Amino acid sequence: MIYYPSLIDCDMKKYILPLIIVVLLFMIPLQFKKKTSPKEEVTEEECEVSITFAESNEALPLEQYLVGVLAGEMPASFELEALKAQAIAARTYAIHQTNYGTSPIMQTTAHQVYKEELNSKYEKKLKRAVKETKNQILTYNGEPITAMFHAASNGQTETSENFSGTQIAYLTTVSSPEDYTDSKSITLAQFNQALQGNFTFGQIKQAKMTRNSTNRVETITIGNRSWQGREFRELLQLKSADFSITVDQQVHIETKGYGHGVGMSQYGAEALAAGGKTAEEIVQYYYPNTKLEQLACSK
Repeated sequence: MIYYPSLIDCDMKKYILPLIIVVLLFMIPLQFKKKTSPKEEVTEEECEVSITFAESNEALPLEQYLVGVLAGEMPASFELEALKAQAIAARTYAIHQTNYGTSPIMQTTAHQVYKEELNSKYEKKLKRAVKETKNQILTYNGEPITAMFHAASNGQTETSENFSGTQIAYLTTVSSPEDYTDSKSITLAQFNQALQGNFTFGQIKQAKMTRNSTNRVETITIGNRSWQGREFRELLQLKSADFSITVDQQVHIETKGYGHGVGMSQYGAEALAAGGKTAEEIVQYYYPNTKLEQLACSK
């Protein structure tokens, strides 16, 4: 059988060659298009905030900085999950305080204590706590929180309203499991020197105190003078504002807790971790109404 091309076959041949040329013209530029170098690609993993010290203007990557903060702020012998909770709180605090690394931070208790020299016995543990929480921060309404923390509570954390007069949804009071007490005894002369007064044992014995909702001293009155509990604590260098006073031949002051009491309690975190709580459970317990999220590359 002899095959004779139809008119349709002839028409198709007329259009195939131009079509092939158009396709080739479209594909050739794609072959020469510049490929993105791996060095030019920025991934979430490579994104790093730098923290600058106010004292020296030295800058460190955030995650490296946090290892020194853990060494300076929490006993390295604490449970790993407590250290991880501290790493999350410290990272969040640093991001909030420095506005994502654009402002400097102090290396003291004014902000966060940073310790450059690490105990070789615990160095690996501290680095692990930071690594296992890499880029994790706490947020409220999409913003990093003011992640305040303190050494030990008096059984209840302090509210932001009691502390500063400002109500903050995630800095409310929660019960805390640690039992931290301290006492100090000073002479009457030392007591009067600290308060710039001339009080007698009888006047001190009759001291009147008012307490707030978390049992910390709100005001104390001795004789005809009054102080806020926090001010009195600072003047006498007491561990906390939950204190009681007794007298004999000296002035004896007993305190419960250590620090301002707001936010996460470090000894409380240790007790919770020892009881099997994870770092995520610990921070969300002490900072209710917050979310644990990944730090974005930019604000």
